[in-house]
Amino acid sequence: MAQIGWPRIKGILDNSMEKWKEQNGRKPALKVSHDGQLHWETKEELANSSPFGLTLIESDKIGKGKGRDTNLVKILLRNIGGFRRMPSRGPYIPNEEIEEIVEWIDAGMPD
Repeated sequence: MAQIGWPRIKGILDNSMEKWKEQNGRKPALKVSHDGQLHWETKEELANSSPFGLTLIESDKIGKGKGRDTNLVKILLRNIGGFRRMPSRGPYIPNEEIEEIVEWIDAGMPD
């Protein structure tokens, strides 16, 4: 199996926002609704994003088979810490694509 790289992960996240816009008829207010702490132009921005004080990809979980335990993956799968599953009210990222995100984190977040 080919290694998953950052362009694929960014594509999954960007596509999720496009589907959200189609469903809701407007752009999401990411900066406002996430305390200005959610970005993914680069993998470093994604890893360091901390909406509502929750670091999305904790450094101690990268490359250690703990991708499923990151806040990013948790919030894509279910509500956590009093916050709704993302993207809010869906459409949600398909489980197969969430698995790609897990694999990418487990592989050390390759370019």
